[in-house]
This record gives sequence, C-alpha cells and structure tokens, in this order.
Amino acid sequence: MSMKTGGWVVGAGLLLSSAPLVAAEKDEPVMLEPSSPWNVNYADDYCRLGRVFGEGEQRTILIMDRYAPGDVFRLTLAGAATEAVKSGGEASVQFGPGWDAQTVRFFSGKLGEKLPAWIFAGNARIRPLTEAQQAQVAAEAAEEGLADTAPIAPISEADEAATTQLRFGPPLRRPLILHTGPMKKALDAMRACTDELVTHWGVDPKQVRTQSRPAVPRGSPGRWLGPDDYPRDMLINGMQGMIQFRLTIGEDGKPLSCHIQQSTDPDGFAKTVCQLLMRRARFEPALDSEGKPMKTYYLSAVRFTLP
Repeated sequence: MSMKTGGWVVGAGLLLSSAPLVAAEKDEPVMLEPSSPWNVNYADDYCRLGRVFGEGEQRTILIMDRYAPGDVFRLTLAGAATEAVKSGGEASVQFGPGWDAQTVRFFSGKLGEKLPAWIFAGNARIRPLTEAQQAQVAAEAAEEGLADTAPIAPISEADEAATTQLRFGPPLRRPLILHTGPMKKALDAMRACTDELVTHWGVDPKQVRTQSRPAVPRGSPGRWLGPDDYPRDMLINGMQGMIQFRLTIGEDGKPLSCHIQQSTDPDGFAKTVCQLLMRRARFEPALDSEGKPMKTYYLSAVRFTLP
C-alpha cells in the first residue's frame, strides 16, 4: 500500500531509519522540534500542509490534507514511530495544549516508495466535538441522510493561535509530541488554498458559504455501495483500501462528475467507486441564499475492509 503525495515532494534525505521510536522507556514522550518550514501544496483535488520534525533516525513527516473549506482534515504521519503498528487500527490524536484527545482510525502504508506511514481514514479537528455535539451531528445525519460534517462548533482563529503541538498516543508505547508552534498562519495558508480549490471546480466559494441548504442525498449514502460491489480482484487478493471522493452536483441534483481526491492503492477501488456513484447517487439540490438551486459539491469517503 502506498500514499500518493501529490506535488509535495519528499526528498531522499528525509527517508528514515526503520528503528522504531517505541524501544526506549515506556510512557516517556518523544518530543520533536520542527526541522523544516510548513509547506503548502495546491493539488488538483485537495490542499496539503506538511512539515518535517526531528532529525536523523527520529525525523518524522506530518501531513494535513483538506479537501474543501472547513475545520476538518485528514492526517498522515510518516516515520519510524509508525512501524510500531503495521496493520492499522486506531490512534489517539491530541492537539494542544488543552484540547481533548481524539480517536482516529488509520491504515498502515507508505509515503512514497519507502517511508512507513499511518494514513488516517477518519476526519480530525484541532478541537474535537464534545459527546453532546457528536450526538447532535449523528441525529442530524440520521434525520437528513447527511454525512457527519455538520457545521458545528467552528474552530476560531484564537483556537488556532493557541494550538502549538500535536500528540500521538496509543498504540504507541511512548507518546510522540510534535512542537508545531502556533498553527494560525499555517491554517490561514490552507484556507487560501481551499478557496482557490473550490473555484477550480467551477463552484463559487462565496455562494457555498452563504447557501441556505447543502446538497442532501436522496436516501442513505450507505446504500450507494455495498458488499457485492467489492472489486473481485481486490477481494481475492485480500486487498483493503480507503478512497476520498468528490462529486460535483448540478442544479437538478444529479452528479455532473466524480473525482478521486485521494486513494490508497490499488487503483481498482477508485474506478469502481466513481462508476457506481455516477450511476446511483442522487441529491436534493443545494439552495443559494435566495432559496434557488445551485451547483455545488459533495465530499465523502469509502472504505473497503475485510473481516
């Protein structure tokens, strides 16, 4: 399994030793300082914020991907620490100091051809939702057939400025703490990128911000793909994968196009996803500030997993 890195290039000098960071004293954190500036990559289908921390055998790469304007992002952690768990699972992620920890599922893979990595499948936020807010989002999703991306508890600029580190806990025996410094300027750059991204999709970002209703799936999106749609070759070979996709939705609620924003290999999953979504996905159209149907986009992810 490999991670597609878009236009953000990982130099050969950043390849890490295979020696895990978990071999020393239990529970004592490994603290790493930045060894590069933040890099922002304007890719075709997502915006990527990346930075290198530590040096030598401890050099670690942090990547934050955002697929549209908003507060959530996908993480990738690459470096020797990730060899502690090679089969995937769930990891504790905590921005801070001060915010609550989040549990986010990840796949084990590679960044480029050689660098071991955890590719996180779930969305993360700097400040996670409380249990009450999670329940509210889940209730809205069940009622309206929407994915769990309701605009609740937005992250403020003060929150971003107060965030200066990122901690990865279990399944690591030793927590890994990356000293990011105040995150506001880096996330300002990410916002500029996502606004430009939406424009390239043929959608007005200002119109999206002021819409009175997003595109609402007709029926449950969970029924657009099912167990019978698992690609046969991938199933026979025991292959699993995660595909992040974007649909451009017309004023009539029908998909105009399907784009794979990010995918774990192999490519067979991505082809299956787009073919079936174009055929099956239907929406109540998004409405602008005056209540008129408008062109918009819909983002989600599909995970192909085996027992």
